[in-house]
Amino acid sequence: MNTLHNLLASIADQSFQNIRKLGGSYHFPGFELSFIKIQGSPGANPASIAAVKITLQDSAIPKELFQSAECKLAVADFLIRRFRHGIDRFARQNRGKDGSGSFNTIALSQKMLNRDSVLFDDEAVYLRFIISLPAKGQGGGVFDAEQAWIMLSRELTAIVDATFFYQHYDRQSRALLRQFVDVQKIRAEIIQFMRRHALVAFIANDAKLPRHSGVDDRPSPCESVKAFHSPASLQIDIALADGRRLSGMAIKEGITCITGGGYHGKSTLMQALLAGIYAHIPGDGREYVVTREDAFFIRAEEGRSIRDVDISPFIGDLPNGLKTDCFSSDNASGSTSQAANIVEAIESGSRLLLFDEDTCATNFLVRDELIKKILDAEQEPIKPLYSTVRSLWKKHRVSMIFVVGGLGYFLQKADTCLLMDNYRCDDITAKVRDRLGPIAEEDAPLTDFAVSRRLAIDNFDPAYINRRLNKTLTQRIKDLRNAPKQLEYGMDLVNLEAVAQIAEAPQILAIGYCLLALRSKLKQSGDKPETIRYWIERLEDEINSHGLDILEPDYPGTLSMPRKYELAAAINRIRSLRIVQE
Repeated sequence: MNTLHNLLASIADQSFQNIRKLGGSYHFPGFELSFIKIQGSPGANPASIAAVKITLQDSAIPKELFQSAECKLAVADFLIRRFRHGIDRFARQNRGKDGSGSFNTIALSQKMLNRDSVLFDDEAVYLRFIISLPAKGQGGGVFDAEQAWIMLSRELTAIVDATFFYQHYDRQSRALLRQFVDVQKIRAEIIQFMRRHALVAFIANDAKLPRHSGVDDRPSPCESVKAFHSPASLQIDIALADGRRLSGMAIKEGITCITGGGYHGKSTLMQALLAGIYAHIPGDGREYVVTREDAFFIRAEEGRSIRDVDISPFIGDLPNGLKTDCFSSDNASGSTSQAANIVEAIESGSRLLLFDEDTCATNFLVRDELIKKILDAEQEPIKPLYSTVRSLWKKHRVSMIFVVGGLGYFLQKADTCLLMDNYRCDDITAKVRDRLGPIAEEDAPLTDFAVSRRLAIDNFDPAYINRRLNKTLTQRIKDLRNAPKQLEYGMDLVNLEAVAQIAEAPQILAIGYCLLALRSKLKQSGDKPETIRYWIERLEDEINSHGLDILEPDYPGTLSMPRKYELAAAINRIRSLRIVQE
């Protein structure tokens, strides 16, 4: 600590760039501080990265809370959020020029994710955080050592003390930590139950599904929010290891339709199912809403890039002679994009697809009897999804969940039909079968389609050429501050706005470094091209075994792990993507 104080004093009132001399580690009472990455410009974005290290013995967090990977993830999530709360509680913030003189963490969603901000080894816990050291003077070019010392010796010490030392937690904080761990443990039991009983989703009774707003994923603050309750016909009870029982609605494999009037909760239920692939923090309301891990949301996405995808099961050859068994486009239509999204999701390993008619291309979903009277079959290359859903399920074991408010056709195809009525969920399967007749099977089976595209070796070039400045960067991987679902990777702008299950911006940045890691693997693979699924599963296994650090980000501590399905979606939206033609 004295070493750091002396070093700060030696560069006081000097050029701000001299803070790079602070690189290294320093001992404080109870913890060690390290500067990992130092930015020599005040208010820079991204800012500097630092880390604190606390021994597990000194932290004294009970060992039983680390008994599984899921439990460790819960503890890590609790700690980064508690560190964030400590910043809000103890740090003055923005004390210097250009917003410098601040602590921060990566953006945190309502989900518990595998992040590289909190790491454990056998002896210690490490937490990486964002720090902007303070500048002063006209233009902010002078280092304010006095305020920096206050930040580190007083504020950071208080934040670390409140975050890591279990003996300093009050009763409420200790209980909350155990709730984080319990959510993960119970969720793991739900997942095992779902696998044994061929379920694609489970929604616990008393879950609170409505959100704060369309851009705020926190629980709705409205006191009149109705808790979810399962229809009696679909309710199951799950016996938990601790003797408790958890009841809720089970959705089986197959075809499920959710219907109801406008503003009655259809899309709210769908959004909960989309989010159910992740664990949620205590108090979110969706802690025990669990959707099978391979669920992927499918929507129309006009203007996206498509490379060599076999969409022929859904769209026949086009009038201009363009074949659709190896379809490419730089500006896809709503129908061709949705067809490609389905095939690409299946190619990546998903066998649970979710649709909301509000975000689908209507002509891709159905052809009604009136249009059939006007257009002959040979005039319409689109084979509507309605005519293929049973084949997708029976032949390829692809389960699907649809939200429909104006297209009753899909009710004819559904194994399970749900009605949302003023946020109450009813099972109307028997009513639908009574009024619409038995499930409408398909006369013509779905044709086979290729789902084994192979990546060319020279993919994912990270180099960026700034033509205005006549300058080349060897690597550009950057998420956009004002467009949180867009990634700048090399010369490509990868638009992931339509990929609904990205939970937080750090996943976007992680996708960029996954692409860079995949490029390295492709270069080392020799002349044997492999499928997209092969590469993403190989990388996923390595990350699961060794952590996100294997991606070697420029700014460690800023990544959240995406699923392999979002990584595949990013790959498929890269306009420079190259596929090996067989």
